[in-house]
Amino acid sequence: MIIPFFIPHSGCPHQCVFCNQKNIIGQNLPEDVAAMPDKINCYLNRNNSSEPVQIAFYGGSFTALPLEKQKACLEAVRPFIQAGHIRNIRLSTRPDCISTEILSFLKEHHVSVVELGAQSMEDNVLARSGRGHTADDTTRAVRLLREQGFAIGLQIMPGLPGDSAELFQQTVDRVIALKPHFVRIYPALVIKGTPLEHLYTSRQYTPLAIDEAVALCCDAVVKFELAGIDVIRIGLQPTEELEKPGTILAGPYHPAFRQLVDSSIFLDKMRAALKEKPCRNDAAVFAVNPRDVSAAIGQQGKNRETLQREFRLEKISIVADPNVGRGDGPKLSAT
Repeated sequence: MIIPFFIPHSGCPHQCVFCNQKNIIGQNLPEDVAAMPDKINCYLNRNNSSEPVQIAFYGGSFTALPLEKQKACLEAVRPFIQAGHIRNIRLSTRPDCISTEILSFLKEHHVSVVELGAQSMEDNVLARSGRGHTADDTTRAVRLLREQGFAIGLQIMPGLPGDSAELFQQTVDRVIALKPHFVRIYPALVIKGTPLEHLYTSRQYTPLAIDEAVALCCDAVVKFELAGIDVIRIGLQPTEELEKPGTILAGPYHPAFRQLVDSSIFLDKMRAALKEKPCRNDAAVFAVNPRDVSAAIGQQGKNRETLQREFRLEKISIVADPNVGRGDGPKLSAT
């Protein structure tokens, strides 16, 4: 279980073109440090799992906060770690807000996972997006984190101003070369109240269409999986604030964006299997892990319909098989 604390825009010295933390997470003010123990106890009292519990600081650049504020947040968690109720802490920050001194301070306070908002590994894209750091800052921060033994996460955003399919794939390749433990992929959206809104309404920026974003993310996920890098999130987490009419003005938003990507990957794999082993009886049966059935079928049965049309099949069955691993993909078990 993860107990989340949000620090929207706190500490960040820049206004990125895509950022409006209140509209994204539905919270305008930082967490009250004095109230943190009560919130932790509330979560712990409701927790019925034996899995380790982790504290996470999301939404801002934690290590850009004044040191006193960082220390107050981390010290509020310390008693729960010492009592064995909390395993460790994770946080997110900017690549240019990492140093040897900062990392030593974080280790002393039981932080073990650090996520960096890399967003792109192309300097022109970073500059046009108002990020205020370079790709080299990300490379340096990852090196320091690895030297200090932290688990490393990188966040990337396809579809930023100045980005392209080719440049995003170069970002993916450069991220893979850095060997993070996990990544998050957030396709850029036009959120009300952001500089990107002005660029969009003045026709200086065109967001990705949802099909374009899905295709880019599919290619990226396949590459990351082949490199042994976990993709722990694709697309923004739906929130009440985010889904209010008028919050998202344009861009590839879908409340189940991850499923769109996973379904597209399954479709490609099933296509490849049918091309390699054509059906003889106008029917095909694919076995998949039980947790992958929905992704394999596709939203509203789209994958089945597409394959039936392309391969002129009368029937395609997708069945749950616990003997198929989640990483194994669909198995064409009968034709």
